[in-house]
Amino acid sequence: MKQIQFLLTILILLTACNSNRLPEGVLEEQKMVNVLTDLTVIDGYMSSLMYTDTLRIEGKNYYATVYKNHNITRAVFDKSMKYYSTQPVLLDSMYSKVTKKLELKEKRYNKIQEQKQKKKTLKNDLPR
Repeated sequence: MKQIQFLLTILILLTACNSNRLPEGVLEEQKMVNVLTDLTVIDGYMSSLMYTDTLRIEGKNYYATVYKNHNITRAVFDKSMKYYSTQPVLLDSMYSKVTKKLELKEKRYNKIQEQKQKKKTLKNDLPR
């Protein structure tokens, strides 16, 4: 009887340890956050344009570029998204990270725009 309890305990421990592993073909969390960030930027850009068939085709190309830049396929992304969708707390945490990354990108962009405007202003203020 003690041997059965011991084996069950070992089995439970092994199962618990394996539950922290990602299934094969699923992106690890940080890489998924990076991909989601890039896809969100593309979604934002595309939503600012008038929808046409050309935009739909270009959108597919933009997404393909993101997958290529991250060395993944759409199938890997879809499988990862499906997996993380079953982990709502983790997915919510990941989207919080995406939001923070986007806010940082926006701050950097705004800072660059400010610097360009200052240069332009200084150039216009020079005597001719």
